[in-house]
Amino acid sequence: MLLLRNLVIDYFDWLLILTSGLILVFLIALLFHPKASQVLGRQDEVPEFSRGSWFAMLFSAGMGPGLLYWAAAEPILHLADNPLFAYWGIEAGTESATMPALLITIFHFGFHGWSMYALAALAIAYGAYRHNQPMSFSTALTPILGQTRINGRTGSLIDCIALYGTIFGVATSIGLSVSIMNAAVEPLTGLSFDLYNQIMIVILVCALGIISAISGIDRGIRRISEVNIWLSLMLLLTFLAAGPTADIIVNLVSTCISYFLAVLPMGFWIGSSPEQQSWQGAWTVFYWGWWFAWTPFVGLFVARISKGRTIREFIIGVLLVPTLVIILWMSVFGSTTIHQELNDSGLISTPVNLDYSLGLIASIHALNLGEMKTILFMVVTFLLFTWLITSLDSATLVICNILDVSQSTLMKIIWGSVLGAVSCTLMLVGGIEALQAASVIIGLPMALMMLMIIASIIRLILAKDT
Repeated sequence: MLLLRNLVIDYFDWLLILTSGLILVFLIALLFHPKASQVLGRQDEVPEFSRGSWFAMLFSAGMGPGLLYWAAAEPILHLADNPLFAYWGIEAGTESATMPALLITIFHFGFHGWSMYALAALAIAYGAYRHNQPMSFSTALTPILGQTRINGRTGSLIDCIALYGTIFGVATSIGLSVSIMNAAVEPLTGLSFDLYNQIMIVILVCALGIISAISGIDRGIRRISEVNIWLSLMLLLTFLAAGPTADIIVNLVSTCISYFLAVLPMGFWIGSSPEQQSWQGAWTVFYWGWWFAWTPFVGLFVARISKGRTIREFIIGVLLVPTLVIILWMSVFGSTTIHQELNDSGLISTPVNLDYSLGLIASIHALNLGEMKTILFMVVTFLLFTWLITSLDSATLVICNILDVSQSTLMKIIWGSVLGAVSCTLMLVGGIEALQAASVIIGLPMALMMLMIIASIIRLILAKDT
């Protein structure tokens, strides 16, 4: 698996990078097209969910656990060592490296990833709600492959790739997130930080996710997602108040401006030196592969909850709102951990270098909030549990939709169990490297299909009087 990952990075990194940039440019252009006023459904269709519930489900299914895992760790890792700093004339490990470290972190979680979700979801939703096509990933490619092929082996192959992407993308998220959950639970329960306990957590999450999937979107995912939003806000405000508030606000404003100015050039940049290529392969290419791998799952889910939105509202909602939240989130948590590290070298970087999941836990300890930190550990634990349950829940529903068994309770139990089993297997055989490798490998065929989806949208929406 690691060999395949290295082959993808060595020979196709340019394809993943350029495809992600092209998708974002295409969606921005589509925003200004006259047909962006069309509704995903009948022109008088009323959205099934309120905007608040829609945003909550978008965010919980699309990113949730990863924000807690990477928000403290990634800025610290970039701060300490990044080949781009030499290119920009910045000294690593200094205060001048703060904003670039935050900028790179936000870049990996912002517009590019969400544009992949938006593109796939738009093609699926348009075909399903305006042309009565099945709610499946292959529907996105019907305009260029034709109904006969989509109903035959070609369509089955496309949905099979989407199935694998969903399984490995969600498995990667679960595998990365249970370690930080274990780290958060340890101060509360004394549960040791080890692989065995993390496997037990996966089993528990799997069981609860299956129960939520059986209960359906309205009673399960929607309610959990709304609770998560309020708890996340509480955690964010606590860090904002207890951390270096003035530094956070300054970094938030400067990073936001820098990101909007630099996002397109950064999206098409390809490293030239061996050091830059190695870094880009380990970070940006991994992230794009992970986002691509998640696309069938999140794309189908977003399509499912977006009936009644106009194309313009849909693109703005899926791209802009999550990205703004990510800028705020990364600025608050990243600025806090960087401030702590610069004032006490090794305070955050030492646990992060031991295990990425320990970054947020170390930062909470460093806030010196007394008994309040116990409450924060409880909030982090609950958020991770519920975010992972939501991810497994929605992934199970998407897989059952792909296989056309969405009404079968037994199949929801089986596929929810498969997701948990794959997560445990990857954790056992190779830890984080195996999890990252799985995403990068499945991301390559997904990137090729995303290029085809661009052609589908041009043909379906822009080239027809629909």
